Amino acid sequence: MTTDLHSAGPTVTVFGVRDALGLALAHELDRRGCSTHAVTTALGWLTSTTNAVVRLDTMAGEQAFRDLVHVDSPAAHVVAVCEKPADEATSDRLVELCRQCGDKHDVSLIWHAPLEPRMETVLGEPVVQSAPAPKDLALTIADEVGNQVVWTSAPSFAERTFEPGWQRGTS
Repeated sequence: MTTDLHSAGPTVTVFGVRDALGLALAHELDRRGCSTHAVTTALGWLTSTTNAVVRLDTMAGEQAFRDLVHVDSPAAHVVAVCEKPADEATSDRLVELCRQCGDKHDVSLIWHAPLEPRMETVLGEPVVQSAPAPKDLALTIADEVGNQVVWTSAPSFAERTFEPGWQRGTS
């Protein structure tokens, strides 16, 4: 179920790249009445931003998030999105960065599987691992944006993993 933001939705700054996920996210946020502002170069955090989606696996997103750690006011609602790194040290570093931001801002981290199908070997047999559809992931991200806008919460950090077929509340 989606959260309907009506036509008075917020402006959401999307730090990342223009790819299938970025386009699907812009479409979904627009459908819910939100305006979007895309930042695709590593400019850092824009202090006027109060609602954001930050793609941590992009240069623009990672730079913005690193800057956000040092921004005190105004508090921002941020949905951080990243492909789950294979390297646990990288994953731990990103979680710690999100926790630091969560001391001053409302931060939700959504991990996702690679957006492209991948071949893996399971018990010596090749298996194609499915990839989440950008539209499904965009729907989940937009749901989280909507929840943060509706619930004006104190600074916090939450983490979850999106899987193909994942539904809100089952993580």
